Amino acid sequence: MSLASGEKENGKVQFSFPASWKDNALMQVQFAMFRSRHLDTEDYDAKMKFWQDLIAQYLKFSGRPIFSLRDLQLQFMRGDQLPACLDTVISEMQQRKQIRSRSEFEHDPANSWGGWLVNSLVKRPLSWSWSKIKHSVVAEDLEASSLVEWIHLDVLNNICELITEKVLRENSGKLLHFDAFKSLCKSQEVRIYSDKDLCVCLLALNVRQIVGLEFQIEKGLRQIHLVKIPKKQGDDLNISQEDHAVHNLQNTQAQLLKQLEDLEEEIKLNDDKARQYLKENKRQMAKSYLRKRHLLEKNHERRSIALHNIESLLSSVDEAQNSGVVLDAYKIGSNTLKKVLSDSGLKYDNVDEVLADVRDTLDQHREVQDVMSNSVVEDVSQEEDQLEKELRELCGESSPAVFSPLIKNNGKAEVVITDEEMISMLQDLEVEDGTVSQSSTRTVKAVQGL
Repeated sequence: MSLASGEKENGKVQFSFPASWKDNALMQVQFAMFRSRHLDTEDYDAKMKFWQDLIAQYLKFSGRPIFSLRDLQLQFMRGDQLPACLDTVISEMQQRKQIRSRSEFEHDPANSWGGWLVNSLVKRPLSWSWSKIKHSVVAEDLEASSLVEWIHLDVLNNICELITEKVLRENSGKLLHFDAFKSLCKSQEVRIYSDKDLCVCLLALNVRQIVGLEFQIEKGLRQIHLVKIPKKQGDDLNISQEDHAVHNLQNTQAQLLKQLEDLEEEIKLNDDKARQYLKENKRQMAKSYLRKRHLLEKNHERRSIALHNIESLLSSVDEAQNSGVVLDAYKIGSNTLKKVLSDSGLKYDNVDEVLADVRDTLDQHREVQDVMSNSVVEDVSQEEDQLEKELRELCGESSPAVFSPLIKNNGKAEVVITDEEMISMLQDLEVEDGTVSQSSTRTVKAVQGL
């Protein structure tokens, strides 16, 4: 038995009964009154489960959290046979806390079952207690009991979830009239049997802080008038004067739009009439319709201006609300940033001091690296010279001219060579015969004579 199963009849989807519903012999047993449970516990429990499941599936399919014994008897009638066991089923469902009387629920929808029992036994007025005592002593009125309305809590929760998912999420931040909310449910294919079923669902959503409600007295009865859908969870659900003002502006906007559509239809109709009379050569009649069209156009223009003003007001209100949200976000962000900076110690003086320390440390490190590099180079150079000298001694070679160390002149490195070192270097040079001119020889001898 699927919850969504159904059969089409005359274009409407009908509730599908289980396959066993067509078994006359089995249904004869299921329709009979319950025998004592201790006689056959298994059959008793199976029959009870059959009816409880069937009732829940039918109510969910119909979008009907409110029901009575008479409603179920008529719905589950086979031919001219009414089920005689449903009163026992309802009593069992009440004991299992699957259902709750409508009067009790509407009196205190927010109360839990424990609180409801205390309220029923202790806080209820004496007139109610007397009524219960009278019914326990006097024969119970079966007709009246069959009309008592109950609320199936599981079905109620199921419909509330559908409304939340399909209607509330798509219309957040709106204030709607009860009839407009009902139309939204219908357009979103949320099946709700009647207005009283929708009222019970809205009461349950209001108790869960999901929607806000405003009531008014109509024909001596307290009815739901407005439904407020918050923009986000945690928003105020009370309907304020500002909400009423925006709601009135929106209603006026809708009325003006409807009036403008009607005026445009009338203007078109007058144009057609004027053309028709003009074809019939009835110029005066055509002129009268043209004058009427001019009046309608002026009226249309005035209402268009009014609609523009209304829309400008609504846009300004929405912009102001958004600006307030942005300003609140700025405040929160600023306070958060201040707290983070305060907790982390990020201040200008601290940061400047830390950066100065970093620069000093880097300078010290650079100086240390320079000193270490110079000392290593000098040591390596001296070691190389010593090794070269020992190698020449082993090979019997004469020592080469020893150059003086490097000195710096105006920041530039220079090699200082004496005259003796220069002559020694020249003598070590090997030149082919005939390649040196006489002037060059004389120059060398003159240098030697010095």
